[in-house]
Amino acid sequence: MRTVISIFFLLTLYASFPLFGGQGDFDDVLVKIEKALRASPEQVESLINRLLVSWDELSKEQQIKLIVYQAIRKSYNGEYRSSQNFLERVKEYRVRSDLLDDVYHYQAVNLIGLRQYTDAFPLMERYLKSVENIGDNNVKAKAYMRMANLALNLEAYEDLRNYGEKALSLSQSSDKKVYCFSLILIAFADLKEYELKEAERGFKSSKLFCDQNELPLFGFMSGKGLAEIAMKMDDFESAEMQLNEVLAGYIKYGYKAEIISVHALLAKTNLRLKKYSQAEEFANKVMGLSDEPSHTEYKAIASKVLSQRYLESKQYKLAHDYLESHQHYSNLIFDDTKAKANAYQMAKFKHQEQAREIALLNQERQLVETQKELDRSDRTNNVMIMTMLAGSVIFLSLFLLYSHRQKVRYRRLALTDRLTSVYNRGAGQDFAENEFVQVSMRKADYAVIVFDLDLFKNINDSFGHATGDWTLKHVVSVIRPLIRDSDIFTRMGGEEFALFLPYSSEQTALKIAERCKLAVAAIDTKYSGHVFNISASFGVSCSTSEDLSLDPLLKRADIALYASKHSGRNRVTLYTPELKLQRPTDETQRSLVFN
Repeated sequence: MRTVISIFFLLTLYASFPLFGGQGDFDDVLVKIEKALRASPEQVESLINRLLVSWDELSKEQQIKLIVYQAIRKSYNGEYRSSQNFLERVKEYRVRSDLLDDVYHYQAVNLIGLRQYTDAFPLMERYLKSVENIGDNNVKAKAYMRMANLALNLEAYEDLRNYGEKALSLSQSSDKKVYCFSLILIAFADLKEYELKEAERGFKSSKLFCDQNELPLFGFMSGKGLAEIAMKMDDFESAEMQLNEVLAGYIKYGYKAEIISVHALLAKTNLRLKKYSQAEEFANKVMGLSDEPSHTEYKAIASKVLSQRYLESKQYKLAHDYLESHQHYSNLIFDDTKAKANAYQMAKFKHQEQAREIALLNQERQLVETQKELDRSDRTNNVMIMTMLAGSVIFLSLFLLYSHRQKVRYRRLALTDRLTSVYNRGAGQDFAENEFVQVSMRKADYAVIVFDLDLFKNINDSFGHATGDWTLKHVVSVIRPLIRDSDIFTRMGGEEFALFLPYSSEQTALKIAERCKLAVAAIDTKYSGHVFNISASFGVSCSTSEDLSLDPLLKRADIALYASKHSGRNRVTLYTPELKLQRPTDETQRSLVFN
């Protein structure tokens, strides 16, 4: 379960800065707005309106404060574009450089909310550079906390833990709010990496600390983390109790974004507890929301709950419709995750490249200075000069070689699936499409094998996701030796894979699929720590003269796979036109195969 944008803005609000000192009634109202943002969000709107009426009477500093508080309020409500407009207005004023850095941070927060990750990174990079030069530990602790939030949102859990621990260390004896936030962030790092016992201890510790220091909203966030852990451990009774308590707290404070997420979790929890009416009620609340990006994850959960609910009540049309909705939102989440990974890797690569360029420029500058010094010395030192130049050439050569290898490495990371090391869906289909064009020009055969692990969800549910990951990696390891180097092995998502076989006939593809089926079934699972059976269903299709792209081949392979699934699983099926007549419809087939 991902808790990203909502906690991101919640922590940001608690780290909101006191911008300037001031006097008078206007300053008193501004102080009240800042406090209300932390503890009573429902009061903020009326306080802001009180000052807007007297806008012309405010000083420039007070106007800047009010604009920034309006921006924070908009971000809090998920109105990211509106918040961006307010922050752009701040730039029209003459603003201190340290305040401008904070404005860049809030802009990055909004860009992340809008899923514009590539645009957010330059702002965060600028902010991080300014952090490194800060001497005040309190300010630096808040800055590292913000960077940890960014890492949480981008699913960069190693960086999340690194920045969280820095913030925790710097705030330990000074800032209770940042200390509380840092405990929560580190607990989330454990949760995302499935260190459930460590995460449980972290959330309990953060909840106790936050409650003792009158930070109720963050106590609720810790409670929600404990509920997520209970769900992962199949303790849905405890999860329901925890979520109901958290929901009551969020409703009290009017924290809309988190209310939505808790509704989604309660829908899932009540379904597992067979409280179908409650599950349907919570799921419908989520499905009634708009399709803005911040709601995608929760609508994916709700649509799956409703699909299973209507399947239980034998309302198959509704079950199918919501299953399609779930697939749609799941695809959006997949695309968003891929965009995050690409943006993060590109930003990290760019940062490293810039560091190398700076090192190279410094090296070149040192060489020039050394050369000038040597020119002023006696000509008898020419041998030493040549030696230094030769060493520099060797150093630069090695540096450029290292830089090239790093570029190749990051390109490979962007193209392959991190778990199995085969091509990811985007890269695999792009390469396969290019090969298809070449094969078609030569009027040769092109075959596609699509396969899906049978009842893979049972492995995850029975033995945990770590065993599921072990299974996926071992399936790939036994299939790799059975295909050619020129064949394109692709993970299509979840437990679904595809083999693209240029210059291969139907008979060749069928032989390969049979060998793969036997290899998968022969995997010895005892080394995973559990004993269970693994099998896979295969669908095979081959190109025809009428095919202009890979899409028809994949569709036919999907149909064949569908037939394998519904003929008992653990088998290979070659596409024939008769199979197309046997499946229900084009619309239901894909949902059933790629579920």
